[in-house]
Amino acid sequence: MKWPKCLAGLVVFLSPVTIQFILLLPGTLKLRPHYRRTTVEGVTTLDDAVHACRRTGLQDWDLVAYAQHLVARKFAIYSTRNLWDTPARAFEYGMGYCTQYNLALKHLLDRLGFDTEAVFAQKVRVLSNPNWTLGHTWLRVTVQDEVREVCASYVMNEPGRNNFEPLTPVHHGNDLILLLMHLGMLPFCGFVEWRALLSGQGDPGWTFLRKQT
Repeated sequence: MKWPKCLAGLVVFLSPVTIQFILLLPGTLKLRPHYRRTTVEGVTTLDDAVHACRRTGLQDWDLVAYAQHLVARKFAIYSTRNLWDTPARAFEYGMGYCTQYNLALKHLLDRLGFDTEAVFAQKVRVLSNPNWTLGHTWLRVTVQDEVREVCASYVMNEPGRNNFEPLTPVHHGNDLILLLMHLGMLPFCGFVEWRALLSGQGDPGWTFLRKQT
């Protein structure tokens, strides 16, 4: 028996969505009590952030630093449980991982007129915890021909001074590469959450933790 073409097309469309839902289900259920829009100093959305930055009257690296700190404060929770969120939506909800919070910062800086580039490394070392190595995405920002590394992972970061160091080559992250990397997080994080659930070992701490801001 042959399925009608429209039904076959529906199955093809729903299959990736269904797989994603199943993969993220354990983390999603644990996320629900915390999943709500947040406001920091009157800033909820990226539009709010643009207006707040412009009201400061700051320029050049001082404005970059202000935007960086604002995004870091807004993303008070490091989370890989809301991977369906765009950077802008993750900003509204105040939770996400490096690709989400640093691309939110990129969108903000782009709208403020800065020259930005997303970059990534397969492995970086967190300076406050040298035993913790992981992949990471951050920004390179150019102001008057000066290039600095910018990352919104912690409030104490400054343009050109961050809490990590790359251990592998740094690559340019275009839209396609960043999307593929983000999609690759789905099965990995889903497996971690399901393993924790089925084994009874409790939450994997790094998938959802309040940042030290």
